[in-house]
Amino acid sequence: MGKQDKMSSKFDRRSFLTHSAATIGGVAMAGTVADEFFANTAGAAVGVSTKKPKLGGTLTVGLISDVLSFSNFNGQQASWDQSAYCKGNAFFDPLFVTSANGDSILPMLALSATPNSGYTEWTVQLRRGVKFTNGEPFNAAAVVANYAATQVPTSPIGPAILPIISDVVSTGPYTVVYKLAIPFSTFNIQLSEQQIAYIAAPSSLGASYKGHPIGTGPFEFVSWTLGSTTVVKRNKKYWRKDAKGRQLPYLDGIVFKTIPDDSTRNSALASGEIDMLLTTNSGSIVSLKKMKGITFRDDINDPRDPAINFIMLNNSGTQNQFGAWDQLALPFIEKGQAVPAGVQDVIAGLAPGIKGAVNPSTLQWDLTLSPVLNDQSIRQACAMAINRDTYLKVIALGVGTVSDGIYRKSSPYYTNPNYPAFNPSGATALVNTYKTANKVSTVSFVIDIPSDNAVYQEQFAFIEQQLAAVGITVTPRAIEQAALIQNVEQGSFDAAFFNEFGGIDQGLNYPFWDSVPAAPAYPNGLGLTSLPAATFIPGAVNFAHQADPTIEEAMLGALASPKGSAAYAAAWGKVNVIFAQDCTYLFLNQLVTAFAARDNVQNWGYSVGFAGERLLNPDGGSARWDYTWID
Repeated sequence: MGKQDKMSSKFDRRSFLTHSAATIGGVAMAGTVADEFFANTAGAAVGVSTKKPKLGGTLTVGLISDVLSFSNFNGQQASWDQSAYCKGNAFFDPLFVTSANGDSILPMLALSATPNSGYTEWTVQLRRGVKFTNGEPFNAAAVVANYAATQVPTSPIGPAILPIISDVVSTGPYTVVYKLAIPFSTFNIQLSEQQIAYIAAPSSLGASYKGHPIGTGPFEFVSWTLGSTTVVKRNKKYWRKDAKGRQLPYLDGIVFKTIPDDSTRNSALASGEIDMLLTTNSGSIVSLKKMKGITFRDDINDPRDPAINFIMLNNSGTQNQFGAWDQLALPFIEKGQAVPAGVQDVIAGLAPGIKGAVNPSTLQWDLTLSPVLNDQSIRQACAMAINRDTYLKVIALGVGTVSDGIYRKSSPYYTNPNYPAFNPSGATALVNTYKTANKVSTVSFVIDIPSDNAVYQEQFAFIEQQLAAVGITVTPRAIEQAALIQNVEQGSFDAAFFNEFGGIDQGLNYPFWDSVPAAPAYPNGLGLTSLPAATFIPGAVNFAHQADPTIEEAMLGALASPKGSAAYAAAWGKVNVIFAQDCTYLFLNQLVTAFAARDNVQNWGYSVGFAGERLLNPDGGSARWDYTWID
């Protein structure tokens, strides 16, 4: 659809991945961060060494996936998943970093971020004297150029920040002001945890650039073979030193190997082919816990809500409504003309044009079919049909915990949201009532699953059996992950296995849950005025299409409130309750991310900020490499 079509191939399952969402505020002082945040068991500091580091050596790391291109691999123009963040931390520095206990945003390339009284502008003071590896200066002009790179049609980051940032301007050589579309009390966290925090050299931005990544980070690009290997070398002029005055990083280089198969990646670690790996696979995690000669840690007890495994549901039964606006309505608006009511009805799904379902026979989007997942009772029936306790035990092998919403139970935003319990008879009754009311004999939909992963075949088989028991028929559409993501982004899907959300603050997920009110006009110019004032359209990257004004109201209330306030906590708690009761998503279990390294790899779980404060590292699937060394 218009510009959305151009962007679709760039979306990743965790596009715009924040290191992953819980508490920020206050100032962390050196020495106040406890080792337990890096511990797999109480008292252990996994991946942390107090010995004198050995300089030199090359670390080989096994990752899950590769990037499509390095010519646009920066914080502004490419989608980063967990593996990409590992590479990104080699090339780039973020504006800010997060303390190990998750309580503070600390300086890195930027020194401070100060909001105005209404949280609609944030003034950021930048560090002086830093250069990109090609010699270009890091300054306000570079930050503005990175924001400008998000505004081109091919950038996948633009849709994610469109509801938040309206402009970034320079007010001095080392001062920038982020002008926001909405009040956002925790916007400084976006500049630490979101992809836009990472700043690339201005000369490496733009569609015409055909080179390699250029940042201010601890390593430089050497070579890349698609789907296989990325090689980086030590940035000898890196601007940071450790507390003893030793030049960072300690390593001479890193070799990132793409090994998509989890068992193969585990075997490579056991044999010594690689020194370290990243995994989110339950079977891999169970095996790693038994492997000798390695150190292992997961993020179950980290100070951040984990990402969630769930089934993404197309709540509207339409293709991407924001994309339709972009294609159908924007041409009228740009000419200063009113958008015809008929066009607005198409965008809202009130008229034929984008509403439909996936045909189980052709596996193509079919505008002649009526969706079923846009009915809340069917979504509730699906939730009630799935025994999540059994799913955790049989499919996830007991790794992690069952999910009943977007927060874990230890989150300050968690109260029991009353997500539907396993109740096959209740689910069957809802399905039968739907059949009678809609005069249909069957209820069916299609679930997208990645074709290159046997684990998803097992997941689908489990869900298929559970839903069949209550009278719902599901058909698999096994496709390559890139195609699955494209379908979800465009909205041409019924349901899909997905994992997303989590992180140190829920504000990081606002773009994924944003609902755009058609009237009054959206701050960034949606411009649809003939629809009823209560009509909401899901934001560009709101893949579930929930378009819920109560969720939007709650989120805007949270973001306009101070972090840590009762209003802030209550509003985010309300969001969780609405999701659970509406069954926006079919929650399964938390996504556990783990790193493992051979015993001679030291300090891979350790990094500090500019003033010596301990950092959250690894941060979900994102790892820093500046303090890692090989014994």
